[in-house]
Amino acid sequence: MPNAFAYFMLISWPVVTLALFRVLPLQNAVVWSLLGGYLILPSATVIDLPVLPNLDKTMVSSLSTLALSMIYASKAGLARDWAGKSGRLVIVALTGLLIATPLVTVLQNSEPIISGPRFIPGLGLYDAISTIVAVMISIVPFWIGLRYLNTREAHKTLLKAFVFGALIYSLPALAEVRLSPQLHTWVYGFFPHDFAQHIRAGGFRPIVFLSHGLMLGIFLCMALVSALTLWREALRDGQIASGWLIAAIWLAIILFVSKNLAALGIAAVLSTLAVFTGRRVQTTFAMVVAAVVVFYPMLRGAGMIPVDAVYEFAKSVDEERAESLKFRLENEDALLEHANKKPLFGWGSWGRNQLYDPDTGKMVSVTDGAWVILIGTYGWLGYVAHFGLLTLPIVFYVIRHNKFGPSLITPGLMLVLSATLIDQIPNAGLVSYVWLIAGGLTGYVLWRPDVAAQEPGWVMAGKGATRRRRRTARQRASE
Repeated sequence: MPNAFAYFMLISWPVVTLALFRVLPLQNAVVWSLLGGYLILPSATVIDLPVLPNLDKTMVSSLSTLALSMIYASKAGLARDWAGKSGRLVIVALTGLLIATPLVTVLQNSEPIISGPRFIPGLGLYDAISTIVAVMISIVPFWIGLRYLNTREAHKTLLKAFVFGALIYSLPALAEVRLSPQLHTWVYGFFPHDFAQHIRAGGFRPIVFLSHGLMLGIFLCMALVSALTLWREALRDGQIASGWLIAAIWLAIILFVSKNLAALGIAAVLSTLAVFTGRRVQTTFAMVVAAVVVFYPMLRGAGMIPVDAVYEFAKSVDEERAESLKFRLENEDALLEHANKKPLFGWGSWGRNQLYDPDTGKMVSVTDGAWVILIGTYGWLGYVAHFGLLTLPIVFYVIRHNKFGPSLITPGLMLVLSATLIDQIPNAGLVSYVWLIAGGLTGYVLWRPDVAAQEPGWVMAGKGATRRRRRTARQRASE
């Protein structure tokens, strides 16, 4: 059980957020209030609220950031004309679908599920309201990013935050590799997951204050790609770049010793792209990833994903992990078959998307990947709504690539987003910073005029004052 300090940290985070907004520029305050809450606050710690979803670190950091962003940047205008109405209509449509789907899901799941002694009641109006509110809160970071992180300079701020956050995390992560993952227990009084899953290769997989070691692995992967992107951009601008390269090397070492094989493989591919390719190759790769992720359930159901080849490769690397992968793949096949019984709107919440032994009522399935969770819970429409919002900026950037300058910052951020999109196939990690990245990219691609999108404009928060730096036409013409 969480200790008193865990609950204290949870309820005091709005005060920390206020302090950040009073001392930092708006973009930095937005990024660090969300990312800091994710990295520092206790995992698996909730305060039960009536009707509303449980108050956890995602909810408290998202709503605090939203409220203070609206207060401290209330006078900032939002330019949004150059991309036309089509992109904005798609965003509104996907958001509407995301919110409306749970209502239809509830209406189509009013019947109870009975499996041996297990009885799961049908869903009702209370469930519809609670689920819709939960979905709306989950995408708050997307709209924060769209509204306040829609410039190239903001994307650079995001990349820097990932690097600095991972560097701060690297020392406690190293300690946990040696001593075992104990920090969450020492600070917050409990371990948030199964400890046995964090014993690897004669050592330990670190977790620090996250919910699982896998979440730490993909975060380190994203930070590594961010550091390499900043290194390449500094070289392109003729600036001193060695610091970013040293940070990347250090993060690669930490990722290696953290014993996250999947994250290490993703990092190897994306780091190669970040170092040796330009923005066209990087954005094309991101587009391919986006297409595969959106259509992955369909491709998987049609047998077009080479799961057997992946299993054989994993077996050649580590037989124990290969067996774990095989179990996961078999689970996903069974869950996908179950989901296809209600393909459009899914089975809803309360474990209705799971499989149970007909005699004992014991749960016999394990849901790992975000895709199979969303398909089973909200059906195809809910899945498309979620991943449509996440991948939309990549699609529009590729379509309008000639509208943007030679900077590698935004393409690099797309690689960072690609890393977590790939990770959603085997794991469930649609956390706040994923939505924040997608929102920032969407705002840059669809919600800014082409001239303003090239400007490193900034907004300063502090004592209610809002300031915006603008370059004159003469300055832009001289560049």
